Amino acid sequence: MIGMSYFALIQYLAAAQQPPHLRAIFPYLGWTDLYRHAIYHGGAPQADFLSTFFSGAGTWANKRLAPRVRHAMSHGLDRAWFQWLCKQVFLRLGDSGMVKRMRPSELWTRHFATLLFDEREDGPFYRERSASESLARVQVPVLIGTNWGNPALHTRGAFEAWRRLTSPKLLFVGPPAVRWPWQDYQQELLAWYDYHLKGLDTGVDGLPPVRYWLQGAGRWREATNWPVPGTEKLHLQLVARGADPTSEHLLAQGTPAEQTQLSFLAIPRGMRYSPELERYETQVLRYATDAFETDTEVVGPVTLHLRLAATACDTHVVARVSDLAPNGNLHRKLSWGWLQAAHRRVDPARTSDDEIAHDYTASVPLVPGEPVELDISLIPTANLFRAGHRLLLEIGSRADILGATMFEGIAYYAQLAPPYPSRNTLFHGRGGGCLEIHVRHD
Repeated sequence: MIGMSYFALIQYLAAAQQPPHLRAIFPYLGWTDLYRHAIYHGGAPQADFLSTFFSGAGTWANKRLAPRVRHAMSHGLDRAWFQWLCKQVFLRLGDSGMVKRMRPSELWTRHFATLLFDEREDGPFYRERSASESLARVQVPVLIGTNWGNPALHTRGAFEAWRRLTSPKLLFVGPPAVRWPWQDYQQELLAWYDYHLKGLDTGVDGLPPVRYWLQGAGRWREATNWPVPGTEKLHLQLVARGADPTSEHLLAQGTPAEQTQLSFLAIPRGMRYSPELERYETQVLRYATDAFETDTEVVGPVTLHLRLAATACDTHVVARVSDLAPNGNLHRKLSWGWLQAAHRRVDPARTSDDEIAHDYTASVPLVPGEPVELDISLIPTANLFRAGHRLLLEIGSRADILGATMFEGIAYYAQLAPPYPSRNTLFHGRGGGCLEIHVRHD
């Protein structure tokens, strides 16, 4: 079996049935939990992705093209100039422009409505469409593939598959890229199946268990497991440098003694307001480490702990970690995490060393003005911070503001959030915010 996204999920589900003639699978870029990895992130719906996918797929699902036309299109899609042209069309029209031009069928349109309006919380609907609980039944060898460029849809599932699978398995995480699915890792696919189906010596049996692309260094690294053994966990406290929320604040080791607060505005997408508001308020708080004195490899899970109070009964929190160049420019976007505060309850049964999972079966509204603890898992990362660079953490409520584009090699879709206008306040000092990262030493 081959394929990415839906066609990767199906491989897990099929293999769990243990069909006698299935010998191996290669799920590339596939989620394992339909609710928390694909349709909702942190309890907030991925409406941008869902509208684009269901409009496009629902329009073309029943179209039939002559073989010559299909071959001509395949030939064109493999040309670099045609891919560049497609990206320009997407850039000019945007996802919303593309959606407005599509005419999906009734079946696809009604299924879109089911996901966004009816099945808002986790439960049997999502459990039977997810591979998470059935991965332990997979017996065939699995080559798990993903890349750092799919934070909002596919990256997380590879790590859960690695953790839950008990059959022979390999994991690789490639460099960020937004490419046609048939262009990536075809040699790996052939080597994998030539070995398992034909018994050919393709080098598969000599591969390390885990391979990952080290961003910033531009090379592959090897490991015996994920999370990578032997890393050092660093606790970086959020420290306010003064009372100005628009300033750059500090990530530092050691708990600050002073109890301080900083606030940012959660402004729903589409809400009208005067541009003058941006002069006096901010929607994003920024925290950065001091410059790294030597080249430093940050690899593994990324976790954020916050103490937050909102003026609404619910609010959205999005966090982004980036590599900041010595000149102050954003060098590389690395990792994202999302959470609706009303879904803050942690689910211990699904939580692991790699991911804090939350209970999405029921929401617990906030009491306006009352602080709560939020634990957020960002997407794992692997990046070499060169000497002089800094790690930047940004926290806000608008996933579209703290986003990324395909021109950065990242397939990113924003959540439909925040739900209400709110002033969100972060608390610093003992019991305040903390970012946890893992540092590898050679």
